[in-house]
Amino acid sequence: MDQTPQEIKALIIRFLQRETTEAEIAVLQAWIREDDVHRQYFDEINVTYQTTVTLGRFNPEKIDAAWKSLNQRIEEDKRSNDPSLFSPILRRTFLKVAATISILAMVAYGLHTFWNKAALSRGAVVYHSKNLSTRVDLPDGSKVWLNTNSSLEYDNGFGLVHRKVVLTGEAFFDVEKSQQDFIVSTKTISIYVKGTRFNVQAYDDTDVRTTLEEGKVELKVKGGRELYAMKPGDQIIVNTELKKVVKDKVDPSDYSAWKEERLVFDNVPLSEIVLKLENRYKVNIVIDTALAQRERLTMTIEHETIDEVMELIRLSSQIKYKKEKSQIVIYE
Repeated sequence: MDQTPQEIKALIIRFLQRETTEAEIAVLQAWIREDDVHRQYFDEINVTYQTTVTLGRFNPEKIDAAWKSLNQRIEEDKRSNDPSLFSPILRRTFLKVAATISILAMVAYGLHTFWNKAALSRGAVVYHSKNLSTRVDLPDGSKVWLNTNSSLEYDNGFGLVHRKVVLTGEAFFDVEKSQQDFIVSTKTISIYVKGTRFNVQAYDDTDVRTTLEEGKVELKVKGGRELYAMKPGDQIIVNTELKKVVKDKVDPSDYSAWKEERLVFDNVPLSEIVLKLENRYKVNIVIDTALAQRERLTMTIEHETIDEVMELIRLSSQIKYKKEKSQIVIYE
């Protein structure tokens, strides 16, 4: 490809600012795939750009100086007629500039939050949702709703060289259609889609539950070979310890109602209800495993307090409960 260093840098920056057309993205994708060094260049520009966005208001003079230094080295390399774009001197300069700006980032750490996302090494972006559900708009146009106590991570190659995210906790995905696979990775499974709507529950130490609302999904258990195809209304539960896979038919809306601050349970085990209550109300609930699996309830929770919910459970079943210090104990 015959782009000059300045044209490539400008194209990368337009991509990071989400201002590129589909044709420009295709050009940039092809350029990055030509050589591993091209990917290194993209990463270095991304580091510089992300820290500039985050720190510009705190130290604009130093940030401007860093960019001028980088541009000067590009021009010098251009005048040297080096067609590779990546002379050893230029590579060292990029690393030096990135390191300098990273030091500025460390100084400003704790002073600034940029839309609740952190620019990490290699341009990683992490969203954390602690006490409230959060909507995340991804660079490819996909939308993600994060439930409480959840996190979503991706790097700035997202939408350019891949569409992969890492999920911890629970999220609902509305994926923009594309020929490029959208991949959701958890500790237990990987999910492959083109464009669809689905919910994934993948909190630590619990079964992983994937519920498909629209479109098609392929699910793979990590360490396994089989791909499980899903259709709308399908739910796949993967036991995190035994890697056992169970497929069932459900009403998908029951499992995405949390986006509207509702919890809907339709003849589900009390164990599942307890997990949802602990996550929503930030309480510790103690219950015998056998009782939690045996008792099944149907109920909808909207704006009730935890005390009101516990009373509803008591009146709907044969169980009792009591409060002990900072926890709730459920018993027969």
